[in-house]
Amino acid sequence: MNALSEIPPLAPEIEPDRMTDREREAVEFVQTLGNALHRFGAPANRLEDVLQVLSSELGLRGSFFSTPTAIFYAFDLPEHRQFARLHRVHANELDLSKLAEMDALFNRALEGGIALKEATREVERIVERRPIYGAPLAVLAFVAVSASASTFFDGGLREAGLGAICGLVLASTFFLTRRLTNLGRLFEPLGALLVSLTAILLAGAFEANWWTATLAGLIVLVPGFSLTIGATELALNHPASGVARLAVAFTTLLMLTMGVLLGRQLGTEVLGFELFDGLGLAAPVWQEPLSLLVAGLSFGVLFRIAPRDLPWSVVAVALPYVAFEAGISELGREASIFVGGLIAGCFANLFARAFSRPSMIVRLPGILILVPGATGLLSLERIADGDAALGVENLFRVAMTATSLVAGFFVSNVVLPPRKAL
Repeated sequence: MNALSEIPPLAPEIEPDRMTDREREAVEFVQTLGNALHRFGAPANRLEDVLQVLSSELGLRGSFFSTPTAIFYAFDLPEHRQFARLHRVHANELDLSKLAEMDALFNRALEGGIALKEATREVERIVERRPIYGAPLAVLAFVAVSASASTFFDGGLREAGLGAICGLVLASTFFLTRRLTNLGRLFEPLGALLVSLTAILLAGAFEANWWTATLAGLIVLVPGFSLTIGATELALNHPASGVARLAVAFTTLLMLTMGVLLGRQLGTEVLGFELFDGLGLAAPVWQEPLSLLVAGLSFGVLFRIAPRDLPWSVVAVALPYVAFEAGISELGREASIFVGGLIAGCFANLFARAFSRPSMIVRLPGILILVPGATGLLSLERIADGDAALGVENLFRVAMTATSLVAGFFVSNVVLPPRKAL
């Protein structure tokens, strides 16, 4: 049973006697599209805006409330007919190519280019279609993004090589836990344990820093996106969704920290390996630009961005990162993050204006290159090691960095306002 089949039927007192065919089709399309957009990554503020615009254009008076695990629909039809629906969300996945297709379908429906009943069936077809990229390419993206991420943590070629192996370990764990249902809920701590253990066991052979390789290997799991989106939703007066996302992000950080610590204990105290803390060879000048290119393409594959938009994903990664690196020596960390967020937001709005596609396609890669998730993981590790003062200080830096990033996005919407709800 897919997620869309869980939409409950309309109440007997409203359908079919008191609801016209047009109203029934409009309500069904709004619910079906809303469930699909939620499933594929639309944040609460964007999702509720889309549903509000859609219901108004279809002649419905609708109110909507979204959380990470549910959507509430309420409709006020003529002649004082009111009803509400709750849809529980049991599966979420980031699939930006499907999000773009549903955005195009949303526009067609508003323009009258497709009948509502056919539009509903089209949403279901989009949801059921296989992912745009297969498992082999996803594994390659795990490896590539981990190798490139080591550069952003001041690693050299040796750290990149070890990070690539850690990325392969994480990808293998991901597909294993997907096949074994009982292990699915253990993916984060188990992946962190195996990645950190791999880094410790091979760091001496590579002469690479084990911690840099561990962070690079776990970069895909670090919940920087949830931290930033949660803070954005709070700032936009969506407290239920924002607090829930931040709670999930913090829980994920705790599970990753637990996995890393267990892997370190197993590698050092049980197996007797020494932690290799020194950095390997200095990174060559070409490593950073190559890493930006690889990271942009890899993020695009992992988030299932359509092939035609992959070059824009690279630009979305490079622009804020270059701005951040150029400004950090003069402006400081928080101000540079603000500038990076401002540039990422403006570029995302410009992309949406130029191509009439969701800004999230390029906003998400731009967020991930700036997010403070790795610092949060380091903070919890410091606290677990007994250095509570440094850990709390780092957690405060995480909060300030996320705030600066969100402020940059807000200002970008003033400098270059978006034209699309999504």
